[in-house]
Amino acid sequence: MNILNEIKKEKGQSLVLFTLMMVVFLGLSAIVIDIGMITVSKAKIQNAADSAALAGAMELPDNPSMAITVAQEYVELNGKPGDIVNVTIGDDNQSITVTISRKNAMSFAKILGTNESTVTADATARVGVAASVPWIVPFVIPKPDYFDYDKVYVMRMYGAGAYLDYPDTGYPRNYNYPSDYRTHPVYKNYPLSSRYPYQFDYMNVYIKKNTNFNDYIYWLEYGYHETFAINDNMYYLGPSSGGRESVDAFARRVSRDPNTDYKKAKVGDSRVMLIPIVESMLKRNTSTRGDVPVKIIGFVGFFIEKVHKNSYGESFWFEGRFLENLNIGSGEVTFDTDADFGLRAIKLVD
Repeated sequence: MNILNEIKKEKGQSLVLFTLMMVVFLGLSAIVIDIGMITVSKAKIQNAADSAALAGAMELPDNPSMAITVAQEYVELNGKPGDIVNVTIGDDNQSITVTISRKNAMSFAKILGTNESTVTADATARVGVAASVPWIVPFVIPKPDYFDYDKVYVMRMYGAGAYLDYPDTGYPRNYNYPSDYRTHPVYKNYPLSSRYPYQFDYMNVYIKKNTNFNDYIYWLEYGYHETFAINDNMYYLGPSSGGRESVDAFARRVSRDPNTDYKKAKVGDSRVMLIPIVESMLKRNTSTRGDVPVKIIGFVGFFIEKVHKNSYGESFWFEGRFLENLNIGSGEVTFDTDADFGLRAIKLVD
């Protein structure tokens, strides 16, 4: 009888132990399941915060109030009812921080007395100088003393019989007004003996080795899809020429874009060109092609307002404006002021 009692006693203890272990197991399972739910919720609001910060930063630095509105609207559209959102602008309108808090109802953890959990995520996007740019054109311009973003600039293209070298300013020797725009109302008040102060020339480059002419014209019209960065090298192809195909490529850019207001210009518009900047251009009589590197020191946006075909290769020119604070979207950034020529990019920094 004593043996039977001992067996019954041990069975009873085992049952109690098993019950306790089941409680612990269920509790741990509840915690694991709810932690998984919390982790998923945290990832979702982190993605929402990241995206909202990037979306809002597109309005910086010019319109901080709109940046806040855009970020809040993004969370509202992509979040959940009850999400608590806080958006702040910092660093002289150069950054935006989005914080999202969300309460999650617990499922199994209620067994342990936990009814809900709050998760929080924040993201900061900062606006900087664009250090890498896609969709560039296959030519470069020399670094100017400064860009005057309020002035109309003339881009002049020269034919085969043009000048052979450049002074330090980057313009052809003995350059004067071409006759085709001496009477233009924008320029006619400048003395004919001096240069119109807002003009620039360019130098053709190989975007990649073995570039053929059809590639060049295509990239001139649409831009090159891969990204180039500051300190990357491009290679000398030739001076500006003003050939028929090039002129028509610029004209087609204008014809596809109905927007004529440079203040409304944005990346992706046909009139907007993203141009690499180099320290200086080579002489027009440089004969070595494809082997002479030119290093990119920055990028600038240019809006073509009007194309004047006139005489192909001789008296073609177009006018437009360099763009200040043109935001190209997310990308690599630098805060080096020497590389700042008006193009902006945004990057998550936190």
